[in-house]
Amino acid sequence: MQITLENTLWIIAVLAIAGLVIYSILAWTPKLMINKDFTVYDVNTYYDGSYVHIFATIKNTGNIAIKTMRVELTVGGSSTVTLNLKGGEIGAINDLKIYKTGLAIGKVIGIKFTAYFQDNTSKARVLHVVLQEW
Repeated sequence: MQITLENTLWIIAVLAIAGLVIYSILAWTPKLMINKDFTVYDVNTYYDGSYVHIFATIKNTGNIAIKTMRVELTVGGSSTVTLNLKGGEIGAINDLKIYKTGLAIGKVIGIKFTAYFQDNTSKARVLHVVLQEW
């Protein structure tokens, strides 16, 4: 094979494109691996006439630690719980009391769970639940 200027330019172009592709993969891979997410299940809510009592299980399905969880009723009232859940860990909210009068047993209300992660970002989920008698 004879080395010509045209062959040399093609080789340089292919190497430059390959370098750009490799650089892009290395630059974006860490950003794509960061996952901030959670799930809420086994939610039970009770009402005693003055307080809504909330019981729930929280699982950190991402890989960034959850520091705190803010729980808000869509009808008003909120509270914050410290969880410190690393990726894959499960935690519980046991008898979180939120003061709210004027509700009725059997009423459907929304509960907004907002997770605050270690990097000061947040993500929220809203669930609708039926108030049970305490």
